[in-house]
Amino acid sequence: MRVAILADIHGNLPACEAVLEDIAKQAPDYIVAAGDLALRGAHPRETVQLLIDQCDVLLVGNTDCYIASNYLGGAYREREHWKKDLLEWTRQELGTELVDTLGKLPFSMRYAPRRGQDLYVCHANPRNLEESLEPTMDEPTLRRYLAHVDAAAIAFGHLHFPYRRRVGRTLIADVASAGIPRDGDLRPAYGLFTFTPKGWRVQIRRVRYQVRKATQAITARRVPGGPLLIHKLVEARYRHHAALQEAARRHSGLPPIAPPQGGRPHAEPGLNAPLLPPPPGLRSLMPQDAPDPDVADVAMESAVVAARAAAATAQAMSEANTPALEAPEAPEDHPDDAHAGDAAADQDSDPDSDQAEEPGEEPGAPIGGSSTGTGS
Repeated sequence: MRVAILADIHGNLPACEAVLEDIAKQAPDYIVAAGDLALRGAHPRETVQLLIDQCDVLLVGNTDCYIASNYLGGAYREREHWKKDLLEWTRQELGTELVDTLGKLPFSMRYAPRRGQDLYVCHANPRNLEESLEPTMDEPTLRRYLAHVDAAAIAFGHLHFPYRRRVGRTLIADVASAGIPRDGDLRPAYGLFTFTPKGWRVQIRRVRYQVRKATQAITARRVPGGPLLIHKLVEARYRHHAALQEAARRHSGLPPIAPPQGGRPHAEPGLNAPLLPPPPGLRSLMPQDAPDPDVADVAMESAVVAARAAAATAQAMSEANTPALEAPEAPEDHPDDAHAGDAAADQDSDPDSDQAEEPGEEPGAPIGGSSTGTGS
């Protein structure tokens, strides 16, 4: 049995199309979209409709609940905030029928190729839609989130940062984001789970797409908060990137990255890269009306520059010939071929917080690293 799982698409239609195209080439038995389907992108309706048409199961994410008014979280609760405008704009784009559909999506899904070998899929964790299972989380805390789940493997998103880890005999894996990656790699990602005689294996696949299409659409469609949404899309990492990267590599059985010698910059792509400065025109996010076209143009140019830098990083990773992230087939196996590269998280590990993020590019290409955060 093979199950493809994409999560945190966030209305990024060009990225979603690229991921689904690669999934079709892999010919899995099932395709699952694990929540956060529409909010924060320029094409919420088209993206959700595409997922409905091509996926076997759609699961609910925290932002899907915000859209459906099941409950609100974070700044979406505030009366005077640009995220309220974004939420209302997204609801109008979706229409009543799709809004209702999002509110009725199931919380989780199971696949059982054999008795006692279930794959459990959810958005953030088996208990709720808001809290992240970070690679830096200690095992006793992590076990509390997984205590009531009887499964051989658990797949989730919400963090926008790929990694995999063993908790006892259970394999857990963050499949990252197919719309707004936050692990320093602009390429969208998804997880491909395969059941073998030794148990579940997972590969994190990355695909190329035209980032500029996504950023231009945000500007052209005057999405509320556009400059900041573009900024987050192309920055693609959290504040604590190095700590998350180290934890993700450790759980994958990889050695820590050796410090550079002689004061030279580190060869690992993106390790020394600073977070992008705040995007221009942030003050324009507060009024009800759309940003001034000049401000949007400046933000667009910033996005293009950052996207080019990210493309160079992706090329460097490709030349390094790093293998794709893959989980060990049994607890004792050593993941020689795994790569849990980039890791990063905000101070509050909230992917919906207004920090930065990048998109992704290239099918089956090795990932730059693992990351954690929280789903926006």
